[in-house]
Amino acid sequence: MKLPIVQVADLLEAANFGWVDPEHIYTTNVTPDEDDSGKTTFIRIQDAVGRMAYYANDVAFAQVVGVEVQIFFSNKWSKLTKDENLTIYDAKVAVLKKLQANGWKIQNPLNPDTPDPDTGQKTATIYVTKILEMEN
Repeated sequence: MKLPIVQVADLLEAANFGWVDPEHIYTTNVTPDEDDSGKTTFIRIQDAVGRMAYYANDVAFAQVVGVEVQIFFSNKWSKLTKDENLTIYDAKVAVLKKLQANGWKIQNPLNPDTPDPDTGQKTATIYVTKILEMEN
């Protein structure tokens, strides 16, 4: 079974959102060689909390896995989107819908969008969970 962060990355890459290049979806830290000017929209996916679930005779049969999805929107958003009317809100909703349609539960509360102090990019952070049965 693929790691939960890889499952989410594969899902978002396959979605072919017009506002983020699939090559800018990361499951690792974004390195200094990457664009730090804020001109690029990218998504960083990392592990969040997880716990065991579905116990029988003190043996767990599943895990509740958590994933953090951080979207760093380009500070040139309006110039880079192919759809002139696409807003950051619309992009965030598209990600939420894609995750929910594939069995991921959105955790509440959703964090408010905040500016990145280094690049000035607006960022959105989404936490999702999913129950994965453990293979024998």
